[in-house]
Amino acid sequence: MRQARDRPAGLDSPWSRGARDRLAALGASGPGGAEEESGGRDLDPPVVSRLLIPLLPAAAGLVAGLLAGSPVAALIVAGYAVLGGRLWRGHRLGRSATRQRADSLDLIGAAAAELRAGAVGGVGGVLLLPDAELDRLVHAARRLADGTGAPLAELLERLEAQSRAADRADAAAAAQAAGAQLTAVLLAALPVGGLGLGYLIGVDPLRILLHTPVGVGCACGAAVLQAAGLAWTRRLQGAPPSRAAAGSGSVRRRLRRLRLRRVPENPSPRTPWLLGLVAGGAVVALLPGVAGVVIGAVVAAVTVAVLRRMEPAAVRAERVQVLADLPWAVDLVGAALRAGAPLDGAVLAVAAALDGPAAVRLQRIGRSLRLGATPAEAWQHLADLPPARRLVAAAERSSASGSALAGALHRCADDLRADAAVRRQAGAQRAGVLIVLPLGLCFLPAFVLAGLVPVVLAVLGEVL
Repeated sequence: MRQARDRPAGLDSPWSRGARDRLAALGASGPGGAEEESGGRDLDPPVVSRLLIPLLPAAAGLVAGLLAGSPVAALIVAGYAVLGGRLWRGHRLGRSATRQRADSLDLIGAAAAELRAGAVGGVGGVLLLPDAELDRLVHAARRLADGTGAPLAELLERLEAQSRAADRADAAAAAQAAGAQLTAVLLAALPVGGLGLGYLIGVDPLRILLHTPVGVGCACGAAVLQAAGLAWTRRLQGAPPSRAAAGSGSVRRRLRRLRLRRVPENPSPRTPWLLGLVAGGAVVALLPGVAGVVIGAVVAAVTVAVLRRMEPAAVRAERVQVLADLPWAVDLVGAALRAGAPLDGAVLAVAAALDGPAAVRLQRIGRSLRLGATPAEAWQHLADLPPARRLVAAAERSSASGSALAGALHRCADDLRADAAVRRQAGAQRAGVLIVLPLGLCFLPAFVLAGLVPVVLAVLGEVL
């Protein structure tokens, strides 16, 4: 914590006046104040951009087709224009989200300073923060403070400090992943260098590539391989869990999503059997006879076994969301305990303040404790999350020994955040190693097809 926040500075201090001015400006702007505070930046592209995104690739493809006299060139250029537009838009949205998150953290610090200085209802005028995730966490802290009397200034300061630490970890992971992304972009541009080399030696590889059946096949194959390689690279890099929870969306879209989201339900257990029957039936239809029936039965059995072992996407998304919210939820439970609430009341109060799947699990834990379940039984609702095992163990030790649980919960929250930072760092390092797969299986074959084969065919045509 900064020392200036710990001492009770006067209401007329420069820091307090600056904080009060920023909070007043945000509160006076109403529901759209978050957008005005961040300079009118919105994660949603304007209407003009939405119209230009599909029109520019079409125009680029039309111009390329007219210049090269080939519809293949038009399709390929249009595809690359679409891909480039998506990459540019993602980069722009990422920069805008980073700026909005920084603005939100500054506003959280200003609100905490106002509360430390003695202001009453320091965040009463703040409706929305520019960053959707931080806005959700701040309002959860405010609801908990209103219901239990927990110190809101301490919660806001802790949220700001931990969020800045998470941002530093994300920046380090992004710096490690930037090398892999740059390598992919350079390899994607290699075919252009190969074609230029062909022109330097006095042949016309572009004519072979666009106006012969072999060249057209090479061009289409190279385009598909490069698109697959770029998608594979982006999937390896992934996105920070904290950002996944934040998502993208303007203030208007966030207002429409204020209702509590339902936890995604598990798919029907009949789904693997239905897909297995479809796969087996397709094999029988393609291979009639006894052999087809036997192979179809094997394919159906393997399909059912594989699908039943796979984790449904809804369950995986629910677990990721719970892990992202769990550190802050644990901090809130600790703050409620320090405010004098019993354990079951603190857990239920946090469940009412939060939203999403983490709130559902906390509600089950609180109800189990209130109905007389032992801590080992109640906290089993988090047993499927390996990072939460220390939290469950701390709750069981506190129940057995009678020791204070609030301090242990804050330490567990710090451990959960540290584990998340280590996972992000390990993911970035793993992506740097796994990048050799799209490089070797996608980009290099694309370079051979689009950069070397046309040059070789053009040279052979000149020689022979």
